Amino acid sequence: MKYQPDSPDFVTSPFTGMTRRHWVDCAQHLIDGVFRHINGMDDPIAIPKQSPTSYPQPDDPKHRFQAAEFEGLARTFMAAAPVIAERPDAVSNGIGLRDYYANQILFATDPQSPRYVGSITELNKQYPKIQYQQTVEGGALVVGLMQCRRQIWDRYSAKEKAQVAALLHDYGHNQTIGHNWRFFNVLMLTFLKLHGFEIDEVILRDHLQHLMAQYSGDGWYSDDPCYDLYNPWGYHFYGPLWCHWYGYAHEPELAAVIEKRNREFAAQWPRFYSRQGKQMMWGRSIIYRFGASAGLGAHFLARDPVIDPGFARRIASANMLQFLSREDLYVNGVPCLGYYGPFDPLIQFYSCAASPFWVAKIFVALSLPEDSPFWTATETEGFWSGIGKGTETVEMAGPGIQVVNRGDTGTSEILTGKVPRHDPFYNQLWFNADFCCETESTEGANPANYSVRDLGGGGFRIPLAIGFRRFKEGIIYRAINMKAGGGADSMHKYVVNKGIERIDLADIVIPGGFIRVDRVRLPYSNELHLGHYALPHVDGKPARVAERVIDGHPVVTAAISGRQVAMTAVRGWEHLRSTIHHGMNPEATESTVIHAARTVGQDYGGMELMVTVMLHRIDDGQWSDDELQPVRSLELVPWAPSGQPCGARLVLKDGRELTIDFGNIEGNLT
Repeated sequence: MKYQPDSPDFVTSPFTGMTRRHWVDCAQHLIDGVFRHINGMDDPIAIPKQSPTSYPQPDDPKHRFQAAEFEGLARTFMAAAPVIAERPDAVSNGIGLRDYYANQILFATDPQSPRYVGSITELNKQYPKIQYQQTVEGGALVVGLMQCRRQIWDRYSAKEKAQVAALLHDYGHNQTIGHNWRFFNVLMLTFLKLHGFEIDEVILRDHLQHLMAQYSGDGWYSDDPCYDLYNPWGYHFYGPLWCHWYGYAHEPELAAVIEKRNREFAAQWPRFYSRQGKQMMWGRSIIYRFGASAGLGAHFLARDPVIDPGFARRIASANMLQFLSREDLYVNGVPCLGYYGPFDPLIQFYSCAASPFWVAKIFVALSLPEDSPFWTATETEGFWSGIGKGTETVEMAGPGIQVVNRGDTGTSEILTGKVPRHDPFYNQLWFNADFCCETESTEGANPANYSVRDLGGGGFRIPLAIGFRRFKEGIIYRAINMKAGGGADSMHKYVVNKGIERIDLADIVIPGGFIRVDRVRLPYSNELHLGHYALPHVDGKPARVAERVIDGHPVVTAAISGRQVAMTAVRGWEHLRSTIHHGMNPEATESTVIHAARTVGQDYGGMELMVTVMLHRIDDGQWSDDELQPVRSLELVPWAPSGQPCGARLVLKDGRELTIDFGNIEGNLT
């Protein structure tokens, strides 16, 4: 079932072999999986339910079942629309795509049809006024209609157009959510306006104003309240699309603002991928996978793009192949609810069997003409060709993110500093394009994170939130809030009213990893863990774990084929250990996590400074002793120059001298 490029072109695309034709083939490949479940022109898109945790649930109200059917139609249409535009006579399972989708859209929008997906105005009379999933899918529907406008919309009669427009009018003018959802209303209202239908201009203006007010700087918008992949597949997908459809011609002042911010974002977004074009597993809606690259093609709908087009296409093509070329991606012929294979922890209340088809947003690039530089330029490695074996970092204070591009390992990492939610897919200490996240464990040893357990009772917990302080001398200073959630919960009674429960973080970038210098502010007796990236047991093969001592410091390493991690306890830790997790990793049933551990048996025992070296490799090579223990000397500073307790001076074996001073951290936390 996996996709393999037919006759790859390694002249135009020396890294992936993927050309514009292959992109159309990928869209058709996805649609063919869907149409395995469709036997006739009147059959609905009914992708079999994959997991009992996805919506709709058996006792859900009717509108949830209507939403799931509409989601199957609208999201797969975003894959079918570019195929229909390129190949109007395209078929799948013997069914003509153009006529099928044209008919299905009419069924969905006809109030007299049993397949009607429901109007929000009527739903608001039956249920409490809420936000309905139909709003999202209405936005997806108009993206598809615009992409194959000549083949479907222009062929509708005036009566049929009015029928479709009536439902879009209802969705576009009704309640939405005050983050990226506003763009769905904007697109529906703009679509109507472009095609001669009356809209409420005040509502459209309100949505645009509030969307623009979410801007934080450095190209990033807050998705109320998080920073995540909703920037590339949301704000920087819909923004250029709206400018292309309408803004440049009719709202040039606003279009210029959107365009400027898009250029700022696009200049750095390629750095969030590995050299091989792999994306980060980060944030919510991760089942949308290579939807993360939708913003790369959309960037070329804007004027004066700043990304090398060959580099943009190289990343986007590789990102697609990261998933579509894997057999484990597919369940019932379609992308599953997971990351690679099925993984229920990624399923959210708004996930149904068709939800992964949000990936189809990437195919908006096919609306670019064949002579667009995005298609004609030769693939390049962009900035990677100039890094060599070195490391480059980019600091973005707006979203509080540091990006690390590593020429030595070919991977990229991000460190996030403005994370207001307790969620392992948001508040890891670092994210790496070559290491997947795991779900949270109350047994501790959580990957790429701290975990704390109160000795008075309860299990381990990861941070509630991450706060950003500053960048200084290449170091990102952050703090994590370790307070227990829900103080009335018996699991957490022991820590109620004990004051600040925080760990102040200082991450020093070194070749292949980081030196962590972290100040622990936990006033109660506790056990603390610091976990490294998890290594999945691919094909059931366990990781190889080894221990050693360098310059008196314990070291633990773990390796699977093509991936390794190492941890050195420089100061503060009592033990280095490894543990095996079951059912927590999206790549394999079992995984190994190496971690540091220590226990404090009394309350109010004073602040501690924990110093740790954490490395990774994306090969099967060996580390030298100096790589595993890069600290030449460490001097504790009881009172740092700012007056803060527990600073440090480090001299590294590469000659760098660094002072760690947490400064006025309380006044600068964001």
